[in-house]
Amino acid sequence: MVYWLDRKGAEIVASLIGVPLLEMGWRREPRWFQVEHDLAVNNFRLALIEACRDDPDLSLEVWVSESEFWANPDTILYTHKAKEIWRKIRPDGYFMLTTPRHYLRYLLEIDRSTEDNPRFFREKILPGMAYLNSEAYGDRFGHRSGRWLVVTTGERRLRNMLSQARQAETKGLFYFTTYDKLSSETILHTPIWKRADRKELVPLLFID
Repeated sequence: MVYWLDRKGAEIVASLIGVPLLEMGWRREPRWFQVEHDLAVNNFRLALIEACRDDPDLSLEVWVSESEFWANPDTILYTHKAKEIWRKIRPDGYFMLTTPRHYLRYLLEIDRSTEDNPRFFREKILPGMAYLNSEAYGDRFGHRSGRWLVVTTGERRLRNMLSQARQAETKGLFYFTTYDKLSSETILHTPIWKRADRKELVPLLFID
């Protein structure tokens, strides 16, 4: 079941958090074509929040939602097959974790198998790498360190995407896993993530 607020409910929530209704981003109805995607993003965020609550050495300092990137996207330039391409970057989320020794920055990409592999390579991996090295990313977040997290539907899809990441020599810039492996118990410390430069699974909090 999917529940959403009518106008009266949205007005109550807006008053509780002290913002006008128009600034809260309320929609009269969900974007039905986007519901599965939005629920996947929400499930990821809830698992992350719970995992951080269970670890006294970790703190979730920042979460920037997809809507913020759609409202204010960064535009970067990258090259593919000797052609320069401009692209707006709109990840499904950005967050920063802090530990006693590190600030860890991540960009989230929820994959629902709607793009073929060449398109994912061209429109996600190449611009994603360029974005992490861009002035726009540094200006927005105050640092140029970061990793992309890609959550996809199954092992076959993951292997194909991983092959594309190896082709682009992403090394440790992209981490891949599947929905069925994600939970508050596994998301941070359990080796459920694949990288293009390693054969073994690694935990998200893998510092190299």
